[in-house]
Amino acid sequence: MTDTTVMRAHHEAVTPITAVTGRHLPALNGLRGVAVIGVVAYHLQLGWASGGYLGVDLFFVLSGFLITSLLLEESVRSGRISLVSFWGRRARRLLPALLLVIMALALYLIANALFGGPGANGLIDLHDLRWEAIWSLLYANNWNLIFAHQSYFAQFSTPSPLQHTWSLAIEEQFYLVWPLVLLLLFRVARRGWRTVGTAATISLGLFSSLLMAVLFHPGADPSRVYFGTDTRLFDLMAGATLAFLAASRPQPGDRARRQLHATAPVAAAVLAVFWVASGTAGGFPKDFMFEGGFLLCAALAALVIADARLVETGGFARALAWPPLHFIGTISYGIYLWHWPVIVYVTAARTGLPTISLDVVRILLTLALSTASYYLVERPIRLAGPGGIVRWWGAPLAGILSAVLIVVATMPAVADPSKVVGTSHLPRATGRSVPGAGGYAGQKPIRLSAAPTSADPLRVMLIGDSVMGDASYGITAALQATGQVVVIRKTIDGFGLTKSNWTSSFPTLIREVKPQIVVASWSWDQYGPTTPNALHEPVQYTELLNRATSSLLTPGNGVEGVIFLQFPQSSGELQAPTPAEQASYDRERWDGDIAWNNIAQRMTTRFPGRVMYFPIASSLTLQGKYSAWLPPESDLRAPKDEWIRVRKLDDVHLCPEGSARYGDALLEDMTSVFHLAPPIGDWSQGGWVTGPDFNNPPGACPADHPPP
Repeated sequence: MTDTTVMRAHHEAVTPITAVTGRHLPALNGLRGVAVIGVVAYHLQLGWASGGYLGVDLFFVLSGFLITSLLLEESVRSGRISLVSFWGRRARRLLPALLLVIMALALYLIANALFGGPGANGLIDLHDLRWEAIWSLLYANNWNLIFAHQSYFAQFSTPSPLQHTWSLAIEEQFYLVWPLVLLLLFRVARRGWRTVGTAATISLGLFSSLLMAVLFHPGADPSRVYFGTDTRLFDLMAGATLAFLAASRPQPGDRARRQLHATAPVAAAVLAVFWVASGTAGGFPKDFMFEGGFLLCAALAALVIADARLVETGGFARALAWPPLHFIGTISYGIYLWHWPVIVYVTAARTGLPTISLDVVRILLTLALSTASYYLVERPIRLAGPGGIVRWWGAPLAGILSAVLIVVATMPAVADPSKVVGTSHLPRATGRSVPGAGGYAGQKPIRLSAAPTSADPLRVMLIGDSVMGDASYGITAALQATGQVVVIRKTIDGFGLTKSNWTSSFPTLIREVKPQIVVASWSWDQYGPTTPNALHEPVQYTELLNRATSSLLTPGNGVEGVIFLQFPQSSGELQAPTPAEQASYDRERWDGDIAWNNIAQRMTTRFPGRVMYFPIASSLTLQGKYSAWLPPESDLRAPKDEWIRVRKLDDVHLCPEGSARYGDALLEDMTSVFHLAPPIGDWSQGGWVTGPDFNNPPGACPADHPPP
């Protein structure tokens, strides 16, 4: 994603051509083309590209080689490195296209809000997008994603159109710091700069790879080690090592060339195997990649680059210089920037296209946008230089304009001005039948050591994923209205046993919260990219949930019981390309819901009197079937304009009314089991129903009604 031309060696007319010269190196552009093709194929979820994420690693190795070569050649030729010139070139190369994408995204959000109807922007987290845009402009989005606990590998279900800028952030951080390191190296090492530099880059690379392996925990989300500059530095150092070995030296002799020409295609073939086979079906890199696999791929990429420079004699290099591949490499930066927003917004739901046609449209649109960006914006600005089109004030002004525009575009009043749905009243009349309650008959009830009172309330900890997070508001309001329960919410978006380090987090939470009862429900483990999962590996998952339940009930930790809540049936979240595929997807998700619920219910027989299962999900269904809206008082004769939305636009998460009904059913069952006092007042109303989570993303719970 950087230039493929480097500085001409000094005295080229009288000395042999050095390993890095001012000539255009088309094979390296071809490598960029290969890299971006892999990334796009990975993001399109093409089966043959499960390891296509390695295209980013190839970009990193290329950048490490080219940038280090530029700086070394400049230092050897002139005895100095001009930091201002270097940083200016990088800014002219990288900033214009990024600013263009962010401004285009902001304008799209505004237009979508104006003309897309209620909730048009409701499937994107606009609050997080705002901060991602700002941190992207500052080239620090990778650390923003780390500290915001966002998973790169959950992107296919909860996409952000700017999440891919994490890699640009790592490169820019490298561009800012690395020249300073090289200046220090030349000052300290002087004539021994090559030996010291090579040793330093190898050491830094090995340390970075070791840090990745140490911080990686199988079964936990690997995004920290995937996003981290420190844990991805080895890619850049692999390229930098090659640069130290090659810079200001004559091109390899015939024997060395023959060895490179024989080795590079083998290295490329091994890399191809990694690109095809190093990912799981769910989009995760396989565990061994974090334990040395990424480092091996970086070394293989460096070998390929070493040979790709020798286009005069190398058949492999000439193949990489193939004109179509060279063109793709030329506009690869734009392709990388535009392809992911296109994939996020050009969906089957919006276009009605089947998978193959949809992918073709996405690719063609990406190529068109990237080509226009390159020839109309990127190339003119880069060639004009600092005194041309973009003067000293141009970049800051454009950056400020982009930041202001994206902030305005992601404000709820602009991005989605529709009113957010609230709740209807849930009156507590004696003998009232509560939908979803009373289904735990036949289970041995949990017996508390002491009855809850207002002076000594029952401590309840809620754990689960984002669906449980939405439900937790209604649950908290309902239970705490009795005056005899204190609720502590500890839900985490995307939580699941197969993607969290629960073996350490459960004991930590229990020590901090000191709960007597743990109430739990989650969905990530039900089907799809989890290993094991409740649907496809029920025996293994049953044992996993058994171990987790045992951890929660460890003797002496104060937990007297665990209550699993029936996970409410979902419909949607991911849009399938065709109606037939959508039906298959919905069926699998429904089967997954049933599978997880059945396994959770099974825990009541493994831990009798310590675990209960409350089948309260029917509080959110319409005559046993999924519905986004429910009638007031369960009166099916009520006019449709009185029905109220219980589920968000993604057809998975809960709106305030859904949270209230789910909480009402749980309150009824817990009151029956633990003899709680009746709630005081109308807990179903209050400030909690307008909480920001119900409007996250903005417009997710519009005040609409079912079609007549």
